[in-house]
Amino acid sequence: MSSDSIKNVVLLGATGSLGTEILNALLSSPHQFNVTIAQRASSSLKSSAPKVTTSSRTYATVTIDDGLSLPSLQAAFRGQHAVVVAFRPTSGGDPAAQLRIAEAAARTPGMRRIIPADYGSCDSTTARAQELVPIFKRKAEVREKLQALAAAAAAEAGAGAGAFSWTSIVCGHFFDWGLRENFLHFNLRTHEADILGDGTMRSSTSTLSRVAEAVVRVLLPQHEAATRNRIVYVQSFCVSQNDVLAALERASSSGGDGEGEGAGKKWKTNYIDAEEFIAEHRAKRDAGDAEANEDLVFALGAIDGDWTTRGDAFAMEMLGLKDEDLDEVVGRVVRELR
Repeated sequence: MSSDSIKNVVLLGATGSLGTEILNALLSSPHQFNVTIAQRASSSLKSSAPKVTTSSRTYATVTIDDGLSLPSLQAAFRGQHAVVVAFRPTSGGDPAAQLRIAEAAARTPGMRRIIPADYGSCDSTTARAQELVPIFKRKAEVREKLQALAAAAAAEAGAGAGAFSWTSIVCGHFFDWGLRENFLHFNLRTHEADILGDGTMRSSTSTLSRVAEAVVRVLLPQHEAATRNRIVYVQSFCVSQNDVLAALERASSSGGDGEGEGAGKKWKTNYIDAEEFIAEHRAKRDAGDAEANEDLVFALGAIDGDWTTRGDAFAMEMLGLKDEDLDEVVGRVVRELR
């Protein structure tokens, strides 16, 4: 292992669904990262400790103030080589917090990489995503800030390959979480599905564990240079809503694996014009319905989320990742909810 590789990693948002997966992936990596959790002062680690599934390594904790002030963040980042942000850009009701995290990371001596909270559902580089859903505009603003900070770091004399840098990981919808929470509009309890258009549009989606795996790969020495200051697109698979529906129908059996009695059980499907769906929920959002934003995210991710069309930015091969098996993932989620 190179003496100047990323070794010390601080994780923000470790107790969330994604953060817990990232924590476990970091702790179980053969690279043996030294992991620190940044915990807000108002949080009790005893009552909200992340579930660690590996016993081989543990993590340290550091406290940051509830307001995520710049001095508090800088103190927490001291001695770290990388920052991984795993909470929503609007977490705590302070959109500017993500900008302060970026600033604090860039000011930290020895900090080599930050992975911001870009991740899920839509490509925040697109004008439509930014216009329809404010959170994607905020993600773009954070990335613009990181681009400026990285450029300034690179301009410093002698900074070289160890200069501050960033990587955004864009993964499409969180697939397993989205199924469990009905975010993807497949109701696992009533066996009803909302299908946009004719259901044949393909989109890239990722399990939470795939996102965590991608985070670890980005931080490894062999991928550090190739992933500097860029967006990388990853997936578990690129499938249509009809593909997911068929997998769910196969899994709707006594064993949840599509092989037992009742395998292939048909679901009730509601086919909806995608643009009409977007227009309807855009109007609801404008009328003050906050939940309508979630439906807009669902729609955008379903109709404009094929990362296989992103050229060199589609980073599966670069990161050494392979597609997961749709039936296996769907079957696992169905069995968990039985």
